Amino acid sequence: MTAKPTLHHIAFSFLLISGIALTFSSCKRDNEIDPAHPMIVKDSTTTNNIRVYGANYVWGELAINKKTESDAIQYNAATGKIDSVLTYDNNGVLISSIGFIYSGNKITLNSPYNDEYDMDNTGKVVYHSTQEIQNGHLITAIERYGYDANNYLNKVTMSSNFDSYIGPVYSEIDYGVTNGNYTKYTLSNTDSGTVTRQYIFTYNTAKIVKSPCAFFSPIFSNNTVSNIDKYLNYGKASVNLLTGLSYTIRNLDKTVVTGSFNIVTTVNTGGYVTSLNLDGNTITGAPSDNLSPLPRALSFTFQKPGANQ
Repeated sequence: MTAKPTLHHIAFSFLLISGIALTFSSCKRDNEIDPAHPMIVKDSTTTNNIRVYGANYVWGELAINKKTESDAIQYNAATGKIDSVLTYDNNGVLISSIGFIYSGNKITLNSPYNDEYDMDNTGKVVYHSTQEIQNGHLITAIERYGYDANNYLNKVTMSSNFDSYIGPVYSEIDYGVTNGNYTKYTLSNTDSGTVTRQYIFTYNTAKIVKSPCAFFSPIFSNNTVSNIDKYLNYGKASVNLLTGLSYTIRNLDKTVVTGSFNIVTTVNTGGYVTSLNLDGNTITGAPSDNLSPLPRALSFTFQKPGANQ
């Protein structure tokens, strides 16, 4: 993918998964986000809402400035919504504090890049923008999210505006869903159709699991500076336990690298994924798409620190 003058491509290497928007859930027991409290996973099989109070993550070798970080999530007691996310480095030093401002179907972050998220009436993210002034010019990076009739994420488009110039869509992520699981992620240039990155996901189809947060957008697709995406709603999740990922990445020198990761996942007694680790060889080269790195490890805390288990 030819580098474009967006915030993400100029300021840092941006993927997401995150896009990674990947939330795992069952077709029979969907982990839908409660529209009244869009930051809290609502388990339709119980009367409980499962809150994520913390996440630890190790970014992979493709990351530029992200290696090992952890989040602590603070909720508003009255509304149940997230007030802020505090991020620490691997030495326990606070490196960012991102506050959430709610207005109708819009969330604005007090981040350095004026992140704005727009949601539909069911709470799913449909739009995300970031802004930055560079050499006196306003650069706005935009992602738009589309969903199929069953509320699975099926498309992400990326564009950027330069001052008053409205830029065209230059990249697109398409997802494949089979038997309730996200099975394919394909990133391509819209002008040439060139595929610059593709992931194929495999599952243990005998194991139904639930997810504490979004995975496909923030973790496998567009890893934002604030790493907030994994706490938002990107539609339905995969029904089964994720066990593997194979990748094909086109580099700047037009070489293509391929490889795979075994994904070792732990699940608690409630059926929720508590951690995952990607085990495999180092990814080499300089990807031509400048998008997000894959994580190497993720783990989640479901209870407020100090609460009884």
